Amino acid sequence: MSNIVFTVKMKVKEEFTQIVDPFMRAMHKLTHEFDGGLVQYDLYKDKEDENRFYFIEEWDSEESLEKHKQKEHYKNFIEFIDDKLESIDKVLKKIDTSSLEKIES
Repeated sequence: MSNIVFTVKMKVKEEFTQIVDPFMRAMHKLTHEFDGGLVQYDLYKDKEDENRFYFIEEWDSEESLEKHKQKEHYKNFIEFIDDKLESIDKVLKKIDTSSLEKIES
């Protein structure tokens, strides 16, 4: 069974960036603390556009990813950001991070 790899690209509406940023960091931290099956789960912010965030994710199985989506921190995060995003895209690969700043939680 191969790992599940993807990047989630999020563009936050400018007026919400300051309140969404700590929630992005919390999501990153809580996922590392409470979810199994992580191979990689990194949070990045665009160096040139403070409204763009990226989660680069690699899970050991579809089952681990689905368990992650059932966790309260995931559900709360999705509900919180729902109306605060300008766009969200999922790319089925890791992206080049050379123009991004890695965020530690």
